[in-house]
Amino acid sequence: MANKAQVRKTLETVAMFFAEKGKVLSQPDYVKCADKPVLLSGIRRVFRSYSRMLVMLERNEPELWLIATNPKPKIEIPKPQPVKIEVPKPVKTEVKKDGKDI
Repeated sequence: MANKAQVRKTLETVAMFFAEKGKVLSQPDYVKCADKPVLLSGIRRVFRSYSRMLVMLERNEPELWLIATNPKPKIEIPKPQPVKIEVPKPVKTEVKKDGKDI
């Protein structure tokens, strides 16, 4: 296994990659990915296996692991209810027989 600085740098790089993808890729998917930041041979040199890298990633970078494993929830915006505006009815005034208001 490599020194702590190499482990930390590799974990941070791979964790950011998984967070950008929004999921943790399996080893075959990671190998097929064209824009991978660290080659599989580099991961094996540092961690000895891909699965061990995933375990160390979960323990050492918990925030980025959560971002990678839990995609952003879809926010449902409720539709606003139409507001009924009550317009007051005009007040009718009573008129006396002689034409004057009360």
